[in-house]
Amino acid sequence: MPTLQQLRRKVKTIQNITHIIHSMETLSMVKIRALQDKALRLKPYTEELYRILEEMVVRIPDEYLNHPFIKERPIFKTGILVVTSDLGFCGSYNLQIIDALEKFLNNRKLQNLNFYVIGSYAKRYLSQKKLNIKKTYLKFLEDTSFSHARVLARELINDFLEKEIDELYVIHFDFINIVRQEVKVHRILPMIPINLENKKEEFFIFLPSLSSILDPLLNDIIETQIHQIILDSAASEQAFRRFAMKRAHENAQKVYSRLLFQLNQVRQTQITRELLDITSSMETLEKEVK
Repeated sequence: MPTLQQLRRKVKTIQNITHIIHSMETLSMVKIRALQDKALRLKPYTEELYRILEEMVVRIPDEYLNHPFIKERPIFKTGILVVTSDLGFCGSYNLQIIDALEKFLNNRKLQNLNFYVIGSYAKRYLSQKKLNIKKTYLKFLEDTSFSHARVLARELINDFLEKEIDELYVIHFDFINIVRQEVKVHRILPMIPINLENKKEEFFIFLPSLSSILDPLLNDIIETQIHQIILDSAASEQAFRRFAMKRAHENAQKVYSRLLFQLNQVRQTQITRELLDITSSMETLEKEVK
């Protein structure tokens, strides 16, 4: 049976932990709202880029399908962008990403894979598996600015054009809403070509040149995709952390209530024992006086 002093110390510790956990839950809620707002505001821009591309490619089917971002080629090296967190306390967020990665790696030749890693969790996992980590990007989910996404996208594009990889897959969380997030595994490069069944027989002159319009447009689409992935992943991480902190807060409160009940029991037992001792002493003194 723990002493009264030990129980008081435990109750104080649980109180402090509960306050910290509640603060982390509140902070995650604030971050979710900010990231959710950014992600939602970016999606119309992405959709507009695709609409412009669709309007353009139905008039230039040959040039479009032969573009290096679109044209299929023999696959010798596969690049995989894995997005995990740098920090813990986010429940099963990283475990679900790793589970999706392991399923993706089934029946694939591991020596033909190059990994691009966002987050220290994936870095540790892939290092333990002795897989080829080509590049690592840390704290990208803490700073979700477009400049980070652009740096990452341009490095991926450069490796693809230099044929260091022949295709690029991404494994990340898609943020749907504050209570629903899903792991997605999809290919970014080569880009899936737009349906050209409704191509238009029209003649256009592109100035200064077709490549000067098509190349930046496709680059912008990929950069925006990467930015959307980072925003969705960061928002999902905070959603997982908020849920984990909520559960931890509830559990801490249960432990606090149980310890407080035990503390009151011990204190009541101690008071009762002291009263009995006092009563016994008084009776003994009365007998001695008589």
